Amino acid sequence: MTGSESLEARLGAHRLLRAAAAAVLAVHGLIHLLGVALLWRWEEPGQLRYDDVSPASASLPGTIVGGVWLAATLLFLLTAVLLLAGRPAWRPVGLLAALVSIAVLLPSASIALAGLAVDAAVLIAVAAAVAAAHRSPRRLDAGRPR
Repeated sequence: MTGSESLEARLGAHRLLRAAAAAVLAVHGLIHLLGVALLWRWEEPGQLRYDDVSPASASLPGTIVGGVWLAATLLFLLTAVLLLAGRPAWRPVGLLAALVSIAVLLPSASIALAGLAVDAAVLIAVAAAVAAAHRSPRRLDAGRPR
């Protein structure tokens, strides 16, 4: 295997990993719609019931918290798109998405452990990406002839 073939293989693996991570982020975001459905009293999805949520479904606080669940959905979907596009803006958006998600999942931690684990993984990924960017910053004059 030549050096360029090795580089192509690594780039392909990196793209595949990025696409898989984006898919996990999108699915996690879409799962937040279950909270919206419950809190806005649209549906009782699966084994989830209106009585399982706090604040009460369709109450003013429930409607507000449902909006926060919806915000988490949108933030995770945006993070997935930015990650797929290779845009560094995925980091702050992903950080915000995970923090909003944690805020709405913590009251239901006993039934939301998988979601909290995804949020923890997002926080770790953001921290690792920020650290990697600081270790090898792109030079502004990169690519310019000297």
